Amino acid sequence: MPDPGDSRPAATRVARNTALRASAEVVGKLASVVLFAFIARKLGASTLGDFVFALAVVQIVWAVAGFGLDRMALRDIAKDHSAVDRLFADMNGIKLAVGLLGTGLVVAVVALLDYPGQVIALVVLLGLSLVAVLLSASAQTVFQAHERMEYYFYSAVPNKILAAFIGIAVLLVGGGIVAVAVGQLVAAVAGVAIAFFLLYRRFARPRPELRPRRWGRLAKKSAPFGMQEVLGQMIFRFDTVLLSLLTTSAVVGAYGAGYRILEATLFVAWSVGTSVLPMYSYLQPESEPSLRRVFEGSLKFVTVLMVPLSLVMFVLAEPLVDLIYGLPEYAETVDVLRWLAFAILAYAVGHLAGILVLVRRPGRLTVISFAVVVVFNVVLNLMLIPRYGAEGAAAATLATEVLLALISLGLARPVVGIPSPLTVAGGSALAGGAMALAMLPLRDELLLALPAGALAYCGVLLLFESRSLGGDLAAAREAIRWRSEPPVESAMEP
Repeated sequence: MPDPGDSRPAATRVARNTALRASAEVVGKLASVVLFAFIARKLGASTLGDFVFALAVVQIVWAVAGFGLDRMALRDIAKDHSAVDRLFADMNGIKLAVGLLGTGLVVAVVALLDYPGQVIALVVLLGLSLVAVLLSASAQTVFQAHERMEYYFYSAVPNKILAAFIGIAVLLVGGGIVAVAVGQLVAAVAGVAIAFFLLYRRFARPRPELRPRRWGRLAKKSAPFGMQEVLGQMIFRFDTVLLSLLTTSAVVGAYGAGYRILEATLFVAWSVGTSVLPMYSYLQPESEPSLRRVFEGSLKFVTVLMVPLSLVMFVLAEPLVDLIYGLPEYAETVDVLRWLAFAILAYAVGHLAGILVLVRRPGRLTVISFAVVVVFNVVLNLMLIPRYGAEGAAAATLATEVLLALISLGLARPVVGIPSPLTVAGGSALAGGAMALAMLPLRDELLLALPAGALAYCGVLLLFESRSLGGDLAAAREAIRWRSEPPVESAMEP
């Protein structure tokens, strides 16, 4: 069992764990994008569309089966390492039962809607793969609760690389999309084996005692996290499902190709959110630094990181799509990517504000706000997709993420007030303008535009932020050291 009293300084642990988590996400997203690119080029937009649709519907099942259990367990096991004995078996029992039942229901619905046999097979295989991923996540939650993210890296990265490797190998020898999905399942099962081996070898052997009578209480306890995840997946996946029902597989493929690039960037917001969640819990308005300052600083940090990514996706959409998927077959993806470009910035802001609201205010506020946004997203997609297809779905995604960010910031206002726009986004906005001006003349030459834009962005940002940078770093160090108050728990209750 790792020593819960880790002697390394808190700042060192946070930096190391964040770097390991981010590295795992980078590798995973890169492997996923490479696999998508091979599918797109080898099998075409229609087949890619079938794969994207199947993945979307099973990811909704994944959110229902997981239902926030991992984040709830992370909180409880971090406070009391012995909690793994009373939680581990039951949370896996819930995941397995609900995941298999949900996959079966989705398969039945897809069959009733008369989708081709290939789509049904993809739903079965990808559904089983995501159930396996859920089981792996239970072990990875224990690693994170012990602040030993190296074991998260060891368990997550091989699975992602193996899935991409098998899929690409299958495509190179002439295999089809169903064989690629079989490879996903094989890799996911291997991931379970690795994660459980590390858990039992390095951490603990949780009692394999299933108590179904406790499952209702566990689900109720994880409800604030679970509803956020379920409604979040509805926001992320409903557009793909509706596109599949109202348009062709090729349109779904074009949209999914652009959306995969967006998803490849979201690990930045997740990594920052994971790092600041404890600080949002224990800092107070009167602490030094204050909760407000740390919140503004985290918004500023994520904005600095996301603005250049958004600009690259917007200004260089055409050469980027050509490099990854190929033109002219994926010409429709160019406009989709431009609509999605600034959705990643809105998502990052809303994600951090949403975490603050979740840990500092009653959980029902998060559930209500997500429910409102889901209704908005569904209505907007129903209005835009029949007329504008994939581009309409992308526009709805942008509008939805902007609305969610505004609502989350509004709900955070009683806790931290209104963040200063100049403090949060002044430097990144000015540097972003310089970056756009540097890339526009070179927008057809990706390899020239990227370094020119990066130099312009970094140069202007450093000039603008030179005075405040030292203070921001000092505040971050002080926030990590300062922990005289325990984490807020009441806000976790529904």
